[in-house]
Amino acid sequence: MDIELIRKRVRAGNYLIKSHAVQHALKEDFERRHIVEAILNGRIIEEYPDNQRVLICGSSTMAGNLKIYLHIVCEYADPVYAEIVTAYIPNESQWRHPPF
Repeated sequence: MDIELIRKRVRAGNYLIKSHAVQHALKEDFERRHIVEAILNGRIIEEYPDNQRVLICGSSTMAGNLKIYLHIVCEYADPVYAEIVTAYIPNESQWRHPPF
């Protein structure tokens, strides 16, 4: 999967955020705009072709210029929409972040 297809859908507003992503955002104190920013500057770090999903790692800036990384599982099966299945702040002891 080419991340540009997902970015194009997100830029056009053709994306859906599933409840699991909303739950993590509320629990971990980030917003929809952080998810969008992370997708637009992120990279695919894992692919799940059988499920037509990818795991994206991207960064976003919080208040006070605090940089956070998000992992976003995005489904691309729909021909129009990108579906954000979940988004969360990864456990830094288990993940290395690519340079952004």
